[in-house]
Amino acid sequence: MDTSGAIIAIVIYVIGFVIAILILSAVIRAAVRRGIEDVLYKKGKDGLWSANPWVVSIAKEIAAETRKTDS
Repeated sequence: MDTSGAIIAIVIYVIGFVIAILILSAVIRAAVRRGIEDVLYKKGKDGLWSANPWVVSIAKEIAAETRKTDS
């Protein structure tokens, strides 16, 4: 194998590695987003999505606490 063949092989390996990393990161990002959506939201009987009740109660508690400290 001469020098140009080695350079072409290295370039092909690097491009393949970069493409593999991009695909893997897209899959991970989609899975994380889906997991977060599943935790924060729920689908009601009417087919509409809404925030989980515990998320709403935590948001209300945080809002109440920030109002206390601002006064």
